[in-house]
Amino acid sequence: MDAVSGKMAPMGTGSVSDHTFCQPCANDDKTIPSDVFCTVCKEFLCSNCARVHRNMKFTKSHPLQDKSTMPSSLQPESENKHFTETCQRHAEEFIKYFCPNHETLLCGDCLAEKEHSSCTIERISQVAKRYKEGPKYNGLKAGLVQVVNDIGNLSDNIQASMKYIDEESFTNINALRKFRNDINQYLDKREQELLEEIEQKKQKSQSLLSELKSNCQDIQAATEKLKAELQAKEVNSNQLFISGTRAIKELVGFQSALKDIRGKNSVSYFKFTRDPTTEQLLASCTAIGRVDQVASDLADQVASDLADQVASDLADQQTKPQVSALNQSRSDLSQSQFSKLPDVPLKASNGTRDCYLFSVALLPGDRLLLSDYYNRSLKLVDTKNNKLVSEVELPGMPWDLCLLPGDRAAVTLPWEKKIQFVSTQKNVTLQEVVKVDGQCFGIDFCDDNLIVSFGHPGKVVLMDMKGKVKKSVDKDSSGKPLFQDPRYLTVTRESRTPVIYVSDMDINTITKLSMSLEVLQSYQDPILRSPHGLTAVADNQLLVCGEASHNILFLDTHTGRITQLLGKDEGIESPYSVAYCPQKKMVFVTCCNGRIPKLDNFVKVFKVV
Repeated sequence: MDAVSGKMAPMGTGSVSDHTFCQPCANDDKTIPSDVFCTVCKEFLCSNCARVHRNMKFTKSHPLQDKSTMPSSLQPESENKHFTETCQRHAEEFIKYFCPNHETLLCGDCLAEKEHSSCTIERISQVAKRYKEGPKYNGLKAGLVQVVNDIGNLSDNIQASMKYIDEESFTNINALRKFRNDINQYLDKREQELLEEIEQKKQKSQSLLSELKSNCQDIQAATEKLKAELQAKEVNSNQLFISGTRAIKELVGFQSALKDIRGKNSVSYFKFTRDPTTEQLLASCTAIGRVDQVASDLADQVASDLADQVASDLADQQTKPQVSALNQSRSDLSQSQFSKLPDVPLKASNGTRDCYLFSVALLPGDRLLLSDYYNRSLKLVDTKNNKLVSEVELPGMPWDLCLLPGDRAAVTLPWEKKIQFVSTQKNVTLQEVVKVDGQCFGIDFCDDNLIVSFGHPGKVVLMDMKGKVKKSVDKDSSGKPLFQDPRYLTVTRESRTPVIYVSDMDINTITKLSMSLEVLQSYQDPILRSPHGLTAVADNQLLVCGEASHNILFLDTHTGRITQLLGKDEGIESPYSVAYCPQKKMVFVTCCNGRIPKLDNFVKVFKVV
């Protein structure tokens, strides 16, 4: 910005050539030492002129530099030729200043903003003299060189990985097709064996029936012949008597032969019955096999390694304390801060009852699936628009839910002693129902099995998708009851090994089980009371809802350390379920107070910052 018109001192006045005297006073031929410098008007001012400057409406927002920071002389206007970068916010102004407090490049207009009113502003012309040889620029150059080297190495690794993926894909396809061919050959062989068995049984039955039919025809012919002979001798009583007496014996023989035929007429009929194991294969979502990830995603690993390396290099070379924040994403959530985002409303516009949201799960496409206990329904929510998009009524009050392969989910109905399956492909739709033996509460899925917790008595059960129990546990090694009221559970993989975590609201514990339902460990802390919903966020890391302690807790299952992340100060009261989105670093919490609709009818959303 140019100096205010009429304020520049004429070059002929005393000591004005270096502009270290008050310039407005110099216009009146007064030589008064300057006390401040206006960075907007580019004028030196004495204390009296500075007071007027601060009181004038047009100039009261101008930043003034005192004697410790103001320039020794005013650069001539031709200085502009050394500046070529224009301000992004003020297109007609050149960038000439630097604010160390905000680490921001500024033009003259930027200085007039309140944000920098209390800052110590430096001129770029002064800072630039020492920048080129300083540690920041040297660190920047070294960091860029390191990034170029890292990118080169990374490109080589990516190229090698692409080749490996192509080869591995070809190998997997061949293995899959070979296995499929083996299955086809086995099924063809088994089909041929069954067809031959059916044909043999058919021929055996037809042969027996043909023999019986021939015997019946012989007896019928003999009977007709005897009947005709008797009719022919009816004209002679003596002959009729003799023939009739003899015919009685033949009739007895006919009756005996018919009896034998009836006895042999118990032909064995046959029916094809489906093999239950094969039926389970058809019902399985992982028939033939699975494509398991055996290593971390290359892109994520590459980006993470590169970011860590660059951050480390810059930190070593520039020794800037804020660089350590670059590694925050690799630390656990217990070290994170959270910002509150708008709640997601769940009560339908025509709903008459408040919600009671007992369980929440994160679906693909920024969608949430929730169980509403009081309204006997499942709700589907679009978190992009914070809008309820689908709701389906259930044949009972739902408790917990879990996601299944193939855009499906399973929901426990404890009071009906059932598990309801649903489709989540578009809108939520009901599918089949499985009956179970008891009040089922918590549920999760792993390797074609359902893991379900039951109450009264408390136990955890491993069952197939048809509800057939494979294994259950209700006592510890000493024979004492292991659970009192296990309402929620979750399954996660730790070092690729699946494990089960069960929350017990009565005894305030989190119990870790193997997939064979052996007790591995138990966790407890005074800050966790009445644990409810829980979800895994990484290996050896869980989020747990403390319903009676009114908090969301972080459990490091490796060390056993339990840390509070969110509490009453963040609006958490009686939390029942929690979900975590690692891609967007967002936490979703449902609270069920029963007295505060603001809690019951909304999903609370927090962002990890």
